Amino acid sequence: MIGPVWVVQDKDTGQFLCPLDGDVGFTKFLSGAGRFDNPESAIDTARFILGNSFVVCSFFDDVSKCYS
Repeated sequence: MIGPVWVVQDKDTGQFLCPLDGDVGFTKFLSGAGRFDNPESAIDTARFILGNSFVVCSFFDDVSKCYS
């Protein structure tokens, strides 16, 4: 099913947050970025991992790729 998803990008490196072995990692590819099913989860995770140096973007994608 297609729906809105959110991704987090590090302002300093340009890399995206992604799932990595049950933890959070980084990728330079949007296709590998972790998808969030709501903006609050994306922002909370970004603040925990990156402090205040991040951007959250949304677009439509397969919502089965999401994690919260």
